[in-house]
Amino acid sequence: MKRFVAIAIDGEVGVHAVGDGNYASLCGLDGTDDGVGQQTVALPLGTTKIDCPQCQALWRACRRYRAADFDGDDE
Repeated sequence: MKRFVAIAIDGEVGVHAVGDGNYASLCGLDGTDDGVGQQTVALPLGTTKIDCPQCQALWRACRRYRAADFDGDDE
């Protein structure tokens, strides 16, 4: 399972947490939007950390919850 995804926006590469559904990243980037200069690219060699502030903030906000806190199917 992939943990990180690199997305270049106007040539600047950011490392993000992998998203779900239609989004490449947790912060909601789809990684394939040429209209705004956004493209999924290969991870830089040696990547071990997520540098996207939005992905980090979402993870921090959600980490207090457990699967048992949700109604419905557990994945």
